[in-house]
Amino acid sequence: MRNTPVTHLGQMAKAAPRWRSGLLTTAALGLAAEKFADKARKGGDTPYLSHLLAVSALVMEHDGSEEQAAAGLLHDIIEDIGVSTGELVDLLVARGADRTAAERVATIVDATTDGQANDKRNSTDWAKRKRAYIERLTTKPVTDPALLVSLADKVHNAEATLAQVRSGQSANDIYASAEFNAKASEQKWYYTTLAGVFSTQLAGDVGAQPLVHRLVAAVDEIFIDVTEIGAPR
Repeated sequence: MRNTPVTHLGQMAKAAPRWRSGLLTTAALGLAAEKFADKARKGGDTPYLSHLLAVSALVMEHDGSEEQAAAGLLHDIIEDIGVSTGELVDLLVARGADRTAAERVATIVDATTDGQANDKRNSTDWAKRKRAYIERLTTKPVTDPALLVSLADKVHNAEATLAQVRSGQSANDIYASAEFNAKASEQKWYYTTLAGVFSTQLAGDVGAQPLVHRLVAAVDEIFIDVTEIGAPR
């Protein structure tokens, strides 16, 4: 970088980060990279780690703490890998994280987990899991650290789908894939309901508001041509 007066003033104006990444971040990142090394995103061969990194980045960019960012990296480890909350704590501590911080991360991850590790995770239990997930979100106060992590997860998923829609695919075609456990009409109910829940639960969180708006906008555009339905049974 050139050492000009303008550059120097710009450097002087830079603020310090809200928090410094430490052993917790290192542990969470290493664990996520290890446990999801063989997984790809739905519909392609993109490494699953890209989603975990994106969710964590969104958390950091919207006033999240180091513990929330670590939970963003690990938010799928219970439902997709089958690691229990207790095992998650031990794995983080083994990598150098403080146990108390690791326990808080595990609590956030558990709260953002869709169902249980032993669920069938197919079309037969999809609606039950989604209703339960929504019900848990509606009981959380604005201060619950899991809300931001859950929101970041849904925003990244929705915006990834939106990119497909903008490339010429329809929501009906995307969700007709065998990789998804519900069709577009059911997905519209789920994402529309989620957008409403986050709008309500995080109404007092200034940092999260841009993410809430992104989710609402993405959902509106993705499902614009999909017929509205009620909550599936």
